[in-house]
Amino acid sequence: MTHTISTRLHGLLDYLWSVLLIASPWLFGFADETVNRAIAVILGSAVILYSFCTEYEMGVMRGIPRSAHLFLDMLVGVFLGSSFMHIAMASRGGLVFAILGVAMLINVFATPRPRDTMTS
Repeated sequence: MTHTISTRLHGLLDYLWSVLLIASPWLFGFADETVNRAIAVILGSAVILYSFCTEYEMGVMRGIPRSAHLFLDMLVGVFLGSSFMHIAMASRGGLVFAILGVAMLINVFATPRPRDTMTS
């Protein structure tokens, strides 16, 4: 697969995506759905936190390897992308989460993987 975005752009998209996820209950009208609002704020904050600590251009503390960061992004994307199946979310929040989950997965798969640094 051809990777089309740089790690710098990936990092910027992580922060923008996280802010959008946190604000989504109010932007898209599901702030009255307590569980969905909590999921949005908690997951968005978690992505900001681990992005802040990742070893890439947009990381500040740089303690988390980029491979672990991409794995966490993938978990978040799969969770949100399939949230309508495992949480009773027949609501606007479920649709927003599914769209944001797919967007996160696109960001993950369009970013180059770190090279394996292990020696044999």
